[in-house]
Amino acid sequence: MSTSSELPAAAVATPQLALWQSTFGQHYTDRNDVEKPERIATWRRILAGRPVERALEVGCNVGWNLRYLTAAGVPAVWGVEPQSYAIERARRADPSLTIVPGTAFALPFRDRCFDLAFTSGVLIHISPDDLGRALDELYRVTSRWLIVIEYDHPDEVEVAYRGHDGALWKRDHGAAIAGRFPTLREVASGPLGAADGYDDCTFHVFERTDRS
Repeated sequence: MSTSSELPAAAVATPQLALWQSTFGQHYTDRNDVEKPERIATWRRILAGRPVERALEVGCNVGWNLRYLTAAGVPAVWGVEPQSYAIERARRADPSLTIVPGTAFALPFRDRCFDLAFTSGVLIHISPDDLGRALDELYRVTSRWLIVIEYDHPDEVEVAYRGHDGALWKRDHGAAIAGRFPTLREVASGPLGAADGYDDCTFHVFERTDRS
């Protein structure tokens, strides 16, 4: 099955995307282009008993998670990234990676063309007004699994991020997804810490119940 969209993705502009595509975002990429091999075992644990042939990361930056998934046994991985600097850096580091320019609001892929769509540290940078559009796209392109790895908080709270307001929100991402999609069932969740290659994050695994 082709992964390409029949129609080009529509451009969507937000203040957060503008920040991410600026030198601020480039500095983030420079700081975080660091290998964390612990994540390979973390992905194996999260995906244990959950078959995945094709996976998509939305907001993949330089593609480390794509490499970890490949090492964990996922045969085919794709990434979408809005920051051209990160894409160029990823392609120089590993020309085999398939990363395309795009945003969480208009993924350039057909409906249900991946077994897994996921984010890692991306939804926290999407404003409350725009979160629903991003979740709708994640849901649209996955045929089975939807996973998010984010900073969670029982209530939605804005947190100043490196001197910028309107750039980071903590929330209960699991509840946000479950409340929006009746056909998604949460099958696993839990904390991730330094031993897992993450910084006090929470993962949520959802499965579609409307698979044919």
